[in-house]
Amino acid sequence: MPNPLADEARSMTDSELGEAINEAYREVFNLQFQRGTRQLQNPMAMRQARRQVARLRTILRERHLAEAAGTPLEPLARIADEEEIEEPAESVEEQSDDAASEEE
Repeated sequence: MPNPLADEARSMTDSELGEAINEAYREVFNLQFQRGTRQLQNPMAMRQARRQVARLRTILRERHLAEAAGTPLEPLARIADEEEIEEPAESVEEQSDDAASEEE
Protein backbone atom coordinates (compact mmCIF):
# COMPACT_ATOMS: atom_id res chain seq x y z
CA MET A 1 0.00 0.00 0.00
CA PRO A 2 1.56 3.32 -1.03
CA ASN A 3 2.32 5.76 1.72
CA PRO A 4 1.24 9.36 0.95
CA LEU A 5 3.99 10.74 3.20
CA ALA A 6 6.64 8.79 1.30
CA ASP A 7 5.21 9.84 -2.06
CA GLU A 8 5.33 13.46 -0.97
CA ALA A 9 8.92 13.05 0.23
CA ARG A 10 9.98 11.40 -3.03
CA SER A 11 8.81 14.46 -4.94
CA MET A 12 11.14 16.72 -2.89
CA THR A 13 14.58 17.80 -4.03
CA ASP A 14 17.65 16.69 -2.08
CA SER A 15 17.94 20.04 -0.29
CA GLU A 16 14.24 20.04 0.63
CA LEU A 17 14.62 16.47 1.86
CA GLY A 18 17.57 17.50 4.04
CA GLU A 19 15.53 20.33 5.55
CA ALA A 20 12.63 17.95 6.18
CA ILE A 21 14.98 15.52 7.94
CA ASN A 22 16.31 18.31 10.17
CA GLU A 23 12.77 19.43 10.96
CA ALA A 24 11.74 15.86 11.80
CA TYR A 25 14.75 15.49 14.14
CA ARG A 26 13.74 18.74 15.87
CA GLU A 27 10.23 17.37 16.29
CA VAL A 28 11.59 14.17 17.87
CA PHE A 29 13.73 16.26 20.24
CA ASN A 30 10.78 18.44 21.25
CA LEU A 31 8.59 15.38 21.85
CA GLN A 32 11.31 13.77 23.98
CA PHE A 33 11.51 16.96 26.04
CA GLN A 34 7.72 17.01 26.46
CA ARG A 35 7.75 13.36 27.50
CA GLY A 36 10.47 14.04 30.07
CA THR A 37 8.48 16.88 31.60
CA ARG A 38 5.26 14.86 31.42
CA GLN A 39 3.61 17.33 29.06
CA LEU A 40 3.26 14.95 26.11
CA GLN A 41 -0.43 14.70 25.20
CA ASN A 42 -0.17 12.07 22.46
CA PRO A 43 2.35 9.26 23.07
CA MET A 44 1.91 8.01 19.50
CA ALA A 45 3.41 11.26 18.25
CA MET A 46 6.86 9.99 19.30
CA ARG A 47 6.46 6.87 17.20
CA GLN A 48 5.14 8.80 14.21
CA ALA A 49 7.98 11.32 14.39
CA ARG A 50 10.66 8.61 14.60
CA ARG A 51 9.13 6.78 11.67
CA GLN A 52 9.03 9.98 9.64
CA VAL A 53 12.76 10.47 10.26
CA ALA A 54 13.42 6.89 9.16
CA ARG A 55 11.21 7.30 6.09
CA LEU A 56 12.99 10.47 4.98
CA ARG A 57 16.47 9.04 5.59
CA THR A 58 15.55 5.91 3.64
CA ILE A 59 14.46 7.95 0.64
CA LEU A 60 17.67 9.99 0.77
CA ARG A 61 19.72 6.77 1.00
CA GLU A 62 17.86 5.30 -1.99
CA ARG A 63 18.84 8.34 -4.02
CA HIS A 64 22.50 8.11 -3.02
CA LEU A 65 22.65 4.40 -3.85
CA ALA A 66 20.96 4.93 -7.22
CA GLU A 67 23.36 7.76 -8.02
CA ALA A 68 26.38 5.61 -7.09
CA ALA A 69 25.12 2.75 -9.24
CA GLY A 70 24.37 5.09 -12.12
CA THR A 71 20.81 3.89 -12.51
CA PRO A 72 17.75 6.10 -12.68
CA LEU A 73 15.70 6.00 -9.52
CA GLU A 74 12.15 4.74 -9.84
CA PRO A 75 10.15 3.42 -6.91
CA LEU A 76 9.78 -0.34 -7.09
CA ALA A 77 6.00 -0.17 -6.72
CA ARG A 78 5.71 1.97 -9.83
CA ILE A 79 7.96 -0.35 -11.82
CA ALA A 80 5.87 -3.36 -10.81
CA ASP A 81 2.68 -1.58 -11.88
CA GLU A 82 4.11 -0.82 -15.32
CA GLU A 83 5.37 -4.33 -16.06
CA GLU A 84 2.96 -6.63 -17.76
CA ILE A 85 2.56 -10.09 -16.37
CA GLU A 86 2.86 -12.72 -19.08
CA GLU A 87 0.14 -15.34 -19.07
CA PRO A 88 0.69 -18.89 -20.28
CA ALA A 89 -0.09 -19.33 -23.97
CA GLU A 90 -2.42 -22.28 -23.52
CA SER A 91 -4.17 -23.79 -20.57
CA VAL A 92 -3.67 -27.43 -19.55
CA GLU A 93 -7.11 -28.41 -20.92
CA GLU A 94 -6.33 -26.94 -24.33
CA GLN A 95 -3.01 -28.76 -24.44
CA SER A 96 -4.64 -32.12 -23.63
CA ASP A 97 -7.32 -31.51 -26.29
CA ASP A 98 -4.61 -30.71 -28.83
CA ALA A 99 -2.68 -33.87 -27.91
CA ALA A 100 -5.82 -36.00 -28.27
CA SER A 101 -6.61 -34.54 -31.69
CA GLU A 102 -3.03 -35.14 -32.89
CA GLU A 103 -3.23 -38.82 -31.94
CA GLU A 104 -6.30 -39.39 -34.15
